[in-house]
Amino acid sequence: MSASRGVTVGRGMIGLLGLSVASVTLAPRSALAADPVAEHREVHDGVDRAIHDRSGEGDASSLELNPALLNSVYGIDLTVLGYQTVYDFARGAGFGAFASLNLGWGFALGFGVQAMEPGFRGDNFDFDLGHNRPTTKLSFGLAAGAGEWGSIGVGVHGLRRSGQRLRAPEVDLGAVFRLTNYASFGAVARMGPADLRDSGYRPVLDLSGELSLRPLGTRWLELAGGVTARADQSEGRGFGNFDVGQDLLPYGRVILRYQGLELAGEVQQVQTDLLDEDTLELIGTSTAMRGSVSLAVAWDYGVVGVGVHAGLGEAVDGVAIKARFTSQRQGRAYWGRLVDVEAIELGGIGSQRGLIATLRALERAEAAGDRAVILIKADGFGLGWGAGQELRDALRRVRDAGGHVFAWAETPNLRDYWIASVAEQVYTHPAGHFSTVGIGSRRLYFKDALAKLGVEVEAAHIEEYKSAHENFTRNDRSPADTEQRVALLDDTWEVVVHDIAQARGLSKAKVRELITASPLSPEAALAGGLADAVMHRDEIGENIGEDIGAKVSLREFGPTTPERETWGVAPYLAVVLIEGTIIDGKSRYIPLLGLQYTGGDTIAETLRQLRADSACKGIVLRVDSGGGSAFASEVMWREVQRTHAAWEKDKRGSPAIVVSMSDVAASGGYYVPVAADEIFAEPLTITGSIGVVSMHFDVSGLMDILGVGIDRVDRGSEAIDMNSIWQPWSEVQREKVREGIEQIYALFLERVAKGRGKTADEVDAVARGRVWSGKRAKDIGLIDEYGGLREALAEVRARSGQPGFRELELRVLPRRLTLVQLILRGAGSLVVEPVERAVSAKEREAREGEVLPQLLDAAAARLPLSLLFLPQDEALTMIPGEIEIE
Repeated sequence: MSASRGVTVGRGMIGLLGLSVASVTLAPRSALAADPVAEHREVHDGVDRAIHDRSGEGDASSLELNPALLNSVYGIDLTVLGYQTVYDFARGAGFGAFASLNLGWGFALGFGVQAMEPGFRGDNFDFDLGHNRPTTKLSFGLAAGAGEWGSIGVGVHGLRRSGQRLRAPEVDLGAVFRLTNYASFGAVARMGPADLRDSGYRPVLDLSGELSLRPLGTRWLELAGGVTARADQSEGRGFGNFDVGQDLLPYGRVILRYQGLELAGEVQQVQTDLLDEDTLELIGTSTAMRGSVSLAVAWDYGVVGVGVHAGLGEAVDGVAIKARFTSQRQGRAYWGRLVDVEAIELGGIGSQRGLIATLRALERAEAAGDRAVILIKADGFGLGWGAGQELRDALRRVRDAGGHVFAWAETPNLRDYWIASVAEQVYTHPAGHFSTVGIGSRRLYFKDALAKLGVEVEAAHIEEYKSAHENFTRNDRSPADTEQRVALLDDTWEVVVHDIAQARGLSKAKVRELITASPLSPEAALAGGLADAVMHRDEIGENIGEDIGAKVSLREFGPTTPERETWGVAPYLAVVLIEGTIIDGKSRYIPLLGLQYTGGDTIAETLRQLRADSACKGIVLRVDSGGGSAFASEVMWREVQRTHAAWEKDKRGSPAIVVSMSDVAASGGYYVPVAADEIFAEPLTITGSIGVVSMHFDVSGLMDILGVGIDRVDRGSEAIDMNSIWQPWSEVQREKVREGIEQIYALFLERVAKGRGKTADEVDAVARGRVWSGKRAKDIGLIDEYGGLREALAEVRARSGQPGFRELELRVLPRRLTLVQLILRGAGSLVVEPVERAVSAKEREAREGEVLPQLLDAAAARLPLSLLFLPQDEALTMIPGEIEIE
């Protein structure tokens, strides 16, 4: 082989990443351009591809380029590659299939098989045919590490040619190091075995290094550059024969991504063989600059791409195809979907998590503008008026953005219909009816029922509006409780009537008349202007199609953005939920019953973790709670206060925190938020109840009826037996309880006064246990602005200083365990502390002969379940009884 006639087509590092394929194709050649240039490839080189990624984003085929990238692929990944040469003297044709599985715990496996046809096209003489015969390549890889930060991997490849046994394997060692979300470095060493008994095999050592940059910190724009050093390890060669111009091969690429679209370009220096134009014998070796472009389109779990190479011949050298199927969503390319109607069932929304997911879906619909077509199935909305107001506003914004919103209501109550009325058309069923009979508040009282069992309940409370105890201490509603409930009812009634009248083009008097006449038949609802058409379910699509002028189909749409926008931990905003009754210790969730209890320790630990996480750019404290334990409320208040103080001290390095109050933020549910300086609520959010209550259950009368005697021998304070249910409070104990709740109330006033910029006396004037609607709460300074999660997220994002174009992940915390996870942890984890307390009590009762009769057990089972999680005789910041307006 003579190098004297070699022609260098391209040498050195790549000048500009933006060099186009056209410029490579049209680059002037030397005087020897008539001699054809053949691509030089080694036997271990796999099926060619348009883009060679060794440090950026991985897929199953990364096993061929850098096995460490396998750990960056989540779930199951199947990738298929194909390459067809167009230029006669290009190589790399073939087909490959790869699969990877992320096992979790920092490990991933990869498998691959490739059928390669690296010879020249057609009947052209191939001077190196022995080295480029059809070959099957089998691969196995293992990667370990945290894919977000870095990993290492090993790949083992075996080669087999027709009629020959599987050759001794080659080994690849790879590593990837993520330098935050802005840079990633990959390195690979490919070591071919030296013991292959094949004269056509040249053992080659490839050492590659690549740096990828993401200037925006997201996958939208990626720039990369790298170099491969290829050293022939044949006897007498190795690094002693290394030629920088011939064996040092730089490359670079640029990738643009948006939603499910990816446009990529790559320029690389490749080794070439110069052939005699007549005999096609080798007359020299050189390098050439080759360019490629590719376009890939993703739709949820599938990706299809095509790319072309140019630079060796006068036109296209080869065409590459790629298809990928994953268990993780890969984005979605947008195009018009006027015929697709997204169906959203309000009956499936029974928690804040479900509401947040629906609100996010409606934000996507709003962004789609006139391409959005929504059908709301309005029956059975599972949350309250504040959540309904937030949802209704989101639907209105979809219409304001040009989208279409339709509603289907079969047997709606007034709240269901109020939400549905924002739609441009309301459809109903011929056999349905409108149960829009109005709103009201109902409450059960157990004093006399408990007295028949010999059970009495005594309560200490601050102040007159704090009516949480009245279910057990009265037979009817107190004047103060009546006052606050009527005010809430009036505020809700006013908003509902106004909204329906405005949406349906009716007068308020007409709306009140129709509600008074309810229940309404479908025909009466149609005649009264509450409905637009009566039809069967199978006719909905046809009617919507007529309204928008297109044939439609009903379906559900998932998120359209990729699951992972970044290499490492994505910048995110956190929504921390305080939902349900507030209890001491850890949070509890009982899936089968849908019961949620927020533990003070769980929320405190969550906030501490978020403050320490540099990727967290802001926190929205989302509250839907009527309170509970005063102690747990203070524990959470402290962590909210510390989080806000940390942001005030370091606005760039600490996450800001604001509050969004949903249906209810009362008592302990209001205590916690006042540590933040910005509180959002809906006009119908139940707010306030700044007060304290302590209840004592006395079953001594029941013990007398049963003839059970109780005897105690004590030492110490008279308060030692204060929490016992076997006797009433003594005067001393009653005074101690009163002192305790006064202390808690004073602390509550202090927290609110400091947080809201008022004096304790000013807070006391609007406190005293009273609940307010969000509308009145704004007037008296208990909240700052009307709004829901959307407005709170916008505020916390503005405080974070993040650029508007950056997509921020939204995390809802604390993470809720699934039912399966709870079972795996042990069924006792559902109600650990209450069960432990109950078992201890039963054991103690059995020892002392104090077994309660079944009748009392049955009565206790009908008490609110939240009492099981709240301590006896301790101060509670709870809402004044069940505030339900139905």
